[in-house]
Amino acid sequence: MKKLLLLAFLTVGMTANAETVVNNDDDEQIENKGGIELGKGKDEDDRWSMHLALGVDIPTGAPNGVEFAPFRSWEVNWTAFQYDYTPGKSNTTLSAGLGLNWRNYTLSGHKQGFTKNGDFIDVNDVLGSQYDEFSSNIKTTALTMPLLVKQKFSKSFAVSVGAQLNWNFYARIHNYMEQGDHETDVYTKKIGERPITVDVLGMLHFGDFAVYCKYSPMSVLKKDRGVDFKSLAVGIYF
Repeated sequence: MKKLLLLAFLTVGMTANAETVVNNDDDEQIENKGGIELGKGKDEDDRWSMHLALGVDIPTGAPNGVEFAPFRSWEVNWTAFQYDYTPGKSNTTLSAGLGLNWRNYTLSGHKQGFTKNGDFIDVNDVLGSQYDEFSSNIKTTALTMPLLVKQKFSKSFAVSVGAQLNWNFYARIHNYMEQGDHETDVYTKKIGERPITVDVLGMLHFGDFAVYCKYSPMSVLKKDRGVDFKSLAVGIYF
């Protein structure tokens, strides 16, 4: 966490001093947009855009004995439309968007499984031991609003920092069981997910694509509603 905060402060510092770092001899705005352009804004350099991010979820802070499988835990973030505002000939762009985010957090191995006991979400250590194949995960869906500041340093490099507001309107447990030729999917809803969360987001842009890191300092489930864990995601952004 300390390393993430240090990275954020360093990035903000670079953004604040960007006027002295960027050297535009021809006094023209650096081109570095990315995404799919949906249309122009009021000014020539403003626009509406669409973006897609694909990443790996890495749950953090889980209790001892609860193990997740990061490379079986994924997220997809679709910014359906985003307004990118670039004041004058500046190399700084301010963006606000609206989209959807899908995440899943999968337990490692083939024995542990999420269970719901009343309003409490627990992890059963031997739930999957009676099956040939077993997997268990929590899936969430959220309406998102990314708020970003992007500083362009050249035609092929830029840095973005900001936050993503999430309204988590749907979540469920998915347990998959396979015994012989028989397969069963069990879904459990109303698992006590946090309805509103905020993520800290940073990106390094290389031309039309970027790599991103997103940290969620709030737990996925409400306090005292079950297994407590947070999320760190890394991936690519278009």
